[in-house]
Amino acid sequence: MTANAVVNGLLLGGLYALVALGLSIVFGVLRLINLAHGEILIGGAYLAYVISEHLGIGPFLALPLAVAAVAVLAYLVQRFLLTGLLVRGAEGALVATFGISMLVQGVFSQEFSSTPKALTSSLSTSGFTVAGVQVRGIYLVAFLVAAALCGAAHLVLTRTRAGLAVRAAAADPATAGLMGIDIRRVYAVTFAVSAAVTAVGGVLLGVTFSFTPDAGIPYLVIGIAVVVLGGVGNVAGTFAGALLLGLVQSLAAAQFGGGYRDLSVYLLFFVVLAVRPRGLFVRRAPA
Repeated sequence: MTANAVVNGLLLGGLYALVALGLSIVFGVLRLINLAHGEILIGGAYLAYVISEHLGIGPFLALPLAVAAVAVLAYLVQRFLLTGLLVRGAEGALVATFGISMLVQGVFSQEFSSTPKALTSSLSTSGFTVAGVQVRGIYLVAFLVAAALCGAAHLVLTRTRAGLAVRAAAADPATAGLMGIDIRRVYAVTFAVSAAVTAVGGVLLGVTFSFTPDAGIPYLVIGIAVVVLGGVGNVAGTFAGALLLGLVQSLAAAQFGGGYRDLSVYLLFFVVLAVRPRGLFVRRAPA
């Protein structure tokens, strides 16, 4: 049982990394806690569901279309609403994302009712056994996708000129603007990319679990917990923090019962806030 819990907890952590990566990027670059993050996540699942139903294709074929649609919408929202609010202070943008969250939940409820939906795929139920450990196919796929996206995001942010511009905008927007960097465009593109990554996570979540219009709220909490564990804007830390959270959650459920899965998230969140508020995987500044 313990081996199963460890392996599947780590693989579940890969799914949580997809949930949190976009939130971490926005938090690190825009200094914004995106309270509509959960709705972007579930929106990716709903878009894939609609595309699959109308075109008669599987969720993985619908994924690129859903991701592209989410990215375009996110770009427009950031460029023409949130950026204007951010330049006046983070409070207005924070309230705006809360309003967007409530609005989108209402739209989802109106269009899809409260009936749970799911994305049908053979990976939802298929799996295999290795050395006595049972592994769900979708968990492995999500883990591999998360590792690839986190690795790509880390390389882009640290090894490319675009990444340098993003880091400059995050560190000192005023100075970056004076150096010729279009801050509004950097913010919009960053938000769109983070939304696209989040939509990928949403589609994989929709294949793994059922979802409802208000399902984004608990995933927002998980995303924030992962960001706190890994450190704000730390992509590698986000991946490591997600694995740790998935492992703790799986072990808590195996040891004490399913009712302790969510409780373990909150306990770990508060302990890390108290002990290492900058994150477990952020190096301490030299004395």
